[in-house]
Amino acid sequence: MQTFKQFVLTALIATAGVTALPTLAAAAVNEPQQQGFAHGADYATFQMDRYHDEIAHMSTEDRSKLMAMQDKLMQMEMDQASAHMKMEMEIAKAKRDMQMFIYSARKGQAVN
Repeated sequence: MQTFKQFVLTALIATAGVTALPTLAAAAVNEPQQQGFAHGADYATFQMDRYHDEIAHMSTEDRSKLMAMQDKLMQMEMDQASAHMKMEMEIAKAKRDMQMFIYSARKGQAVN
């Protein structure tokens, strides 16, 4: 009797699984399109085309605002790069000054 109950239970579970598969597959088909890397390796091209389309449909005023924002961003990037180069130059000068100080401080002492 115990094995008969296990057999019936197994049959019910298998039947439920088979009937649930088509509904799960239909739900997967009806899901909305995935955003992000769904376009594969051409995602950057896809995104750039999308930006071009968005810009093409902008008003003249919005395009000029966008250009002003891009100009500001480019200026900030240039300022950051020049500040970085200035800091590297200051560090190089400080290292050189330290070396010169070491050499000049040692000059007055006797070398063994």
